[in-house]
Amino acid sequence: MNTVLAVDTASATIALALSVDGRVTAASVADGAQDHSRLLLPAIRDLLQGRLDELTAIVAVRGPGSYAGLRVGIATARALALARGIPAFGVPTLEAVAAAAGPGDFTAVHPAGRGTFAAQAYSGGNAAGPLYSAPAADLAGLTLAGEGASALGGREVTPADRCRAALESVLPRLDGPPGPLEALYLREPTISLPRRATERPA
Repeated sequence: MNTVLAVDTASATIALALSVDGRVTAASVADGAQDHSRLLLPAIRDLLQGRLDELTAIVAVRGPGSYAGLRVGIATARALALARGIPAFGVPTLEAVAAAAGPGDFTAVHPAGRGTFAAQAYSGGNAAGPLYSAPAADLAGLTLAGEGASALGGREVTPADRCRAALESVLPRLDGPPGPLEALYLREPTISLPRRATERPA
């Protein structure tokens, strides 16, 4: 029996999906409330209902997306995989968006903060260009799909849609190498070191 858990923390919403023998049997969404580190594991426990020992693989959406959310989701997936001795697969956010949106020519998007989006062209289910950052105004006139796309006249793809699509995209290749499970960032996060207690502002 193959039991596979998918975790998507690329957004404020935590999305989970579970498949058994190739069929999605359960899914859930929860408001991460900018506190993924506290809320993710309880959400996983609620979804699995005591079936943690049955897991045979884990899937995690790996970005672009929420910096803190991605770190928590990927670290949790890795820890569960290591504890269980099972593979952990990573799926880029926009690849999951494209899988959820289906075939066709469009630009997959995901909110990137500061009024910008991560964007990438897809054609026939495959990436047709590089990943890039764009303000909403620059996406006008394009056929869009992704979280926040409906506000720009495109097709909305929810975190739940994205998580399920990520899971289903991995199911046919469970016997292959898992590939990278590293966070994929559109840009490096801005992090500043705290002032030392002895420092005084100028």
